[in-house]
Amino acid sequence: MKKMTLILFLSLFTLSFLITGCGGKYSDINKMNEEYIALMENYIADLDKADNAQDAAKAMNRFAEGMENLWPRMQKLSKKYPELKDNNSTPPEELKETQERAEAVGQKMVGAMMKTMPYVMDPEVRKAQQRIAMAMMKK
Repeated sequence: MKKMTLILFLSLFTLSFLITGCGGKYSDINKMNEEYIALMENYIADLDKADNAQDAAKAMNRFAEGMENLWPRMQKLSKKYPELKDNNSTPPEELKETQERAEAVGQKMVGAMMKTMPYVMDPEVRKAQQRIAMAMMKK
């Protein structure tokens, strides 16, 4: 259940935060989104290569490390642009391209995370899952 919650959270996070990103007024968001997308793409590649619990935990810890760095900066940008928090509103035109890319990467991420399911009972994988969750809960 925790795994599915994490997957859902990451998917929603991807969709909501990535409603922010190209040039102009939101150029700082675009830069952050590029970093986040790259982090997710690396995570997906690492999970795709994982053939055992140790490899899966290593991939998850690498992603967690990246999120521990990015998350506080994402939070600051979220506060800087409160107008973008409304997930029901249409994003500014300059953000649509990044949003589409992020949605595509988010879909791939959900699929890649399913590969970790055989390892969810492994203590190192569980520890890595908790690290990811904690990184994304910090304010």
